[in-house]
Amino acid sequence: MKLADLVMEEPRTTALPEKNLYGQKLGRKGVETRARLLRATENLLEKRSISELTIADIAAAARTSPAAFYVYFEDVNQAILAAAQTIEQITPEIKALLSSPWTTENSKDNALALVKAYLALWQEHHAILRIRNLAADEGDKRFEDVRHAAVEPIHTLLSERIKEADNGFEPLSGASAVLVLIERVAAVVRLPLRRRHSSRTQLINSAARLVAHALAPEASAAD
Repeated sequence: MKLADLVMEEPRTTALPEKNLYGQKLGRKGVETRARLLRATENLLEKRSISELTIADIAAAARTSPAAFYVYFEDVNQAILAAAQTIEQITPEIKALLSSPWTTENSKDNALALVKAYLALWQEHHAILRIRNLAADEGDKRFEDVRHAAVEPIHTLLSERIKEADNGFEPLSGASAVLVLIERVAAVVRLPLRRRHSSRTQLINSAARLVAHALAPEASAAD
């Protein structure tokens, strides 16, 4: 497979700055080139580690030159940071699930749908999300800020659902716990499961039951 084949035909163009590193306003061509570089960075990280990733590889995959790379990014880490900024962790499906009331009747189905939707998001962007979280956990404030901005919308909706459920969970800490749970499950299900996990399906279903307990009214939570 050629490096250029790793690039999607229509790269994302969200979270764009208005200017490049030289202070020039981004036109259509600049927007497209920068977006290709970001998509190439993310795709290449699916295949190799950060230490193996080079500017030349990213430029080749994006069908441009290393000189063009430096118009938009200072180094590989800055490109990774920018790629992380394009990922929104609250998809339309997740937003819809968390924007409507959870009841004793729908909580289990909603929780399973929520976990599966989050796993699908993680599956699509796992390389960038994993690197972002690792850098944030190691104290890199740039990546901490990007992670906070990405999870804040879903955290807010989770806390609102928990507050509305009034089931004994403190809304803010409960929302954080739910996020930690589903994010960890999303990371684990990509790996070969050890004996303590019966199957991926059972792991997902168990996580969904825990989420239902946190977000559903008391009667459902005690179910």
